[in-house]
Amino acid sequence: MLRGTADLPLHWGKAPEWLYRKMVILSGEIVKLIIEDRGTGEVIKRISDPFWFQAFGCVLGFDWHSSGLTTVTMAALKEALLMNDMGIRVAGGKGSSKTIPEEIENISNGFGLDPEYFKRYSSLAAKVNGTAIQDGYSLYQHWIMISERKEWAVIQQGMNYENGYARRYHIMGEDNKDMLRDPNTGIVALDPGKRVLNLATDESAENRKATLELFGSGSGLDSWISGKPSLHLERFFDKRLLRIVNSISPSTYEELLLTKGMGPSAVRALALTASLIYGAEPSWRDPAIYSFAHGGKDGVPYPVNREVYESTIKYLAEIIEGTSVDYEEKKKMLKRLSDNSWISSLRVRIP
Repeated sequence: MLRGTADLPLHWGKAPEWLYRKMVILSGEIVKLIIEDRGTGEVIKRISDPFWFQAFGCVLGFDWHSSGLTTVTMAALKEALLMNDMGIRVAGGKGSSKTIPEEIENISNGFGLDPEYFKRYSSLAAKVNGTAIQDGYSLYQHWIMISERKEWAVIQQGMNYENGYARRYHIMGEDNKDMLRDPNTGIVALDPGKRVLNLATDESAENRKATLELFGSGSGLDSWISGKPSLHLERFFDKRLLRIVNSISPSTYEELLLTKGMGPSAVRALALTASLIYGAEPSWRDPAIYSFAHGGKDGVPYPVNREVYESTIKYLAEIIEGTSVDYEEKKKMLKRLSDNSWISSLRVRIP
């Protein structure tokens, strides 16, 4: 299983309208061919791989190293799937968190599926990458792809204004998916190795368990805060949030994360308190250092796995050859794919 994130430099501006219209058409053509050949599950699998997704965006004509690739590629794909009945749809977008539940409901009802199932995983994905994993990136994009066969994938992007990068998170869904056991799929990161609080990993299981015990001890969370000024928890919890958390007495960590108002600072305070009281240390490793899908082009943390990378490119090249767009357009798409600087550095030859 490939795990992790993709870090991208922040670029401003927007794609020209003529290019965007082409992206809508071409993305629809490519996805249609994948579905005809291997089904909707293959689309979910490919979208969940950040390197395939990156190459896909390049094929459509976007800069390989721009954070805007996520926004424009997903928006174009969302529109293409809306225009064509392929048994798969996309909900979400940039700064669209308030409209996502309604979009999920419309898609689910159209496929005859339970919308609450997808709403829960959509919310958990946002909480995991925005709260349980604290890496300095604030989420500002959330996309969920849903198929009529109940398959799903989530793509999110966070922004860090200090270092000028965006980080993209991919999750491939499945029934009974454990969102606290390294749920992200695929990885390529430019800055792994930072001290990152990661509560969505097996290494933090004891800390999560200890955190829940705080709520079942005595009079609730207040009992740990009152009379223990060294914990300094008051600045992380206002009285309203304390009342809410104590009233729900969460039985699972997912339930705690989904509590309205439970943000990064509160979760961090709980994790540190549980560590102090029970000695259950949380993980401080960035998920980016667990594994790399293809390594890094500069050899960090190790050289690119050419075999895996070339298989990604070859697969996309074969897909392009099968589309119904004209020959000249296919040549342009293949050229964009082969001109990608990451690919050129590997001397990849596309037949």
